[in-house]
Formats: sequence, structure tokens, C-alpha cells
Amino acid sequence: MQWTETITIESPRDIVYQAIRDQHTLMRWSAWPEATGFTCRVDGDGTSPGSQIVFTDQKGVEQGRQTLVSADPDLIRNTMRNKGPRGRWVSPNVDFHVDPVTTTQTRVSLAFDVEPPVPRIMKPLANRWLRRSIRPLHVKDLQQLKDLVEATHVR
Repeated sequence: MQWTETITIESPRDIVYQAIRDQHTLMRWSAWPEATGFTCRVDGDGTSPGSQIVFTDQKGVEQGRQTLVSADPDLIRNTMRNKGPRGRWVSPNVDFHVDPVTTTQTRVSLAFDVEPPVPRIMKPLANRWLRRSIRPLHVKDLQQLKDLVEATHVR
């Protein structure tokens, strides 16, 4: 299952790029902690490949990790390993393409790719669930990124 969501942010590319690359800042705009009820912490410096966001439930049990795979000038790659429905481990990829539109506008595209860990016959149902439950959170992620960056960036 794949999709891409895009938003334009009124801020220079470098500022938007850093708000996505820095895992500490990412946790300020991410919709996921609120949606899941998980607590998040960053392992590593938060900006170098290999840095991870660790998700734990209310009991402190680890539920997954998001790893910063690479941070090239126009592409930030993340891979996850987390428990999906019914406790099955899933490994989605979340890439952020960061492209300047003008010197004061940046287009961000969030590209999501995952293979649901279900039998082939269940894939259509799993894909439907992903589109209805996960995709809206990606839209919210991008809006909250926009809100944070535009509110904190002095033009």
C-alpha cells in the first residue's frame, strides 16, 4: 500500500527541512503521540542517520521505533518497525520530499509505503483500514508541520 500527501508551507526550504529532519522537532508536530497515546523519546542525536524515535505504551513497553535512515538535501527517509493491529510487527517507510517552490515557500510530500503483514486474501481489507485510519494522520502530520513552522518562523 502506497500513497503520497503534499502540502505547501510558507517558509524557506532549509527551515522546513530541519523541522522534519530533527527528530526532537518532529515530535513537536507529529500527530502520532496523541493518536496512539504513546510516549516518545529520541535515541541518538536526533539528526543523524540511525537516530530513532522510540514509542512506548502507558506501561512503558516498547511498541515500535522510527529510524532516520538518511537525510539528503531534498529527501528525508525514515523506516519504522512497530506493532500493528493484533500485535503483528510491520515495517512501513515514510519519506519526506522537501522541494523549494520559491525562496519563501516549500512543498513537502510525505510518501508512505507498507506491506500489511496479513495473508493475501486479507490485503484488500487491510489496505482499506490503512487508508481510513493511517492516511488521515499523515494529512494531520503535514498540517501540524505547516502550523509549527509558519508560527515559529519569522519572515
